[in-house]
Amino acid sequence: MIKHDAPEDARRISALYWEIKDDGTWARTVGSIGVTGDIGAVATAHSYATLLNCPCANCSEPITVTNRSWANKVGGKYLDAEAPSYLCGECSKIRQQEETERQQRAAEQKRVERERERQQAERLQRLVAHALADEEGKAEPADPLPKDSPLALALYVALISYATRNPGTPLPRLSSVGPLGWTGDAEQDRQLLSDLYDAQLLALAPESPVEAFRPSQNGDGVAFVSTEVAWRVVGGLAAAQERVKKIADDLRTRPGPQAAEDREAFTTLVDRLEVLDVSGYLDNLLTKKYGYPAVPEARREELADVIRKGFAHGYTSGQMICFAWRAADSAAAWKERNPRMGPPEAASASVTSLSGKIDKAIELHHSIPEYEAPRWHASPLALACFRRLHAEIRWVYDREVIGACTQCDHRGLKETVHPETGVDTVWRCTHPVEIPAQPHGEEEPSGRDDAPDPVDV
Repeated sequence: MIKHDAPEDARRISALYWEIKDDGTWARTVGSIGVTGDIGAVATAHSYATLLNCPCANCSEPITVTNRSWANKVGGKYLDAEAPSYLCGECSKIRQQEETERQQRAAEQKRVERERERQQAERLQRLVAHALADEEGKAEPADPLPKDSPLALALYVALISYATRNPGTPLPRLSSVGPLGWTGDAEQDRQLLSDLYDAQLLALAPESPVEAFRPSQNGDGVAFVSTEVAWRVVGGLAAAQERVKKIADDLRTRPGPQAAEDREAFTTLVDRLEVLDVSGYLDNLLTKKYGYPAVPEARREELADVIRKGFAHGYTSGQMICFAWRAADSAAAWKERNPRMGPPEAASASVTSLSGKIDKAIELHHSIPEYEAPRWHASPLALACFRRLHAEIRWVYDREVIGACTQCDHRGLKETVHPETGVDTVWRCTHPVEIPAQPHGEEEPSGRDDAPDPVDV
């Protein structure tokens, strides 16, 4: 179709431009029409074509095109192909309008959602600020101390030790202290911290990030994620240090079956941490130094028993680190002597080697040096503090120490005055006098095995 107001020359060009042969192909090329400028532009500006054999995919009306390229795209080479994916001009306008409206609705929904999120974030910030203000008001812990959770109180001792070494800073978030956390068990850490929080020995620190909080279920306050909040010592550091002395004294000297159970629970925790520490060091040696896999899962229980055996015979943590280093070194040397053995076999052999070295040292009373773990080895944060506290407890009940103490009887008891009632009473002695520690076995300075000492420790 040629527009009625088209100039005569444009009419002629348009007629030639759109002319087709009997088979539906173009009668001539654009270049053969003439040289009066852009032939296609002239024809497009003053005419269009309706493809009678190419219906609209929506309304089935013939599709109108404005140039030959688009005509061939819709109708093919012979201008007779069905066009199921093409729309006519009117339907295209309607579809475009619908798409524009859809995009506008989507943009409006996003705007509303962003506004809702902004309001929720502002409300959460207000709730968090109010909650932290309440936490800041906590000045005194609950009294008396929650003795029904002895492990929580033991962790409190470790937390105060950390706070003493890092004055002026909050206790760190559980998620920031590494995979071993305080006690080597993330779930236990969360529970013990919650116990201390419920006892008002700890409060949320103002440095806690907003992301650690979420609205409570009733919507009136906030709940916090215990692994993401920072903690503050309630009552100040000086008062907490005095409280720690009382906790440690109770663990050492408090009489009765419940106190004995508490000490047993604490000893079990320390034993687990010591096993975790040595096994972790051995795994790190195998993976970091030798490029082997860690000790296979099938031998981990045996490894724990071997480590417990070493501690049960009185070897210190430093000596167990030495045993572990020699075991890994011997396993690596065994692999080199046996080319058919691979890294997994060497990792497994380290358990056998560790057991053999401990048995040999026990039998022959070898002198075992104490090694310090390298800087890359990570221990549970509470382990060092727990070791000191555990050593203090063992000191009080050690039969050799009791026998050498001049202030208590053969049961480790002494007469004293009750600090609260003022009456004479019998209490567990802590043996404050200096008593030489008994050496472990008959040490022989030349009795070490042939494994070399580590030069990088």
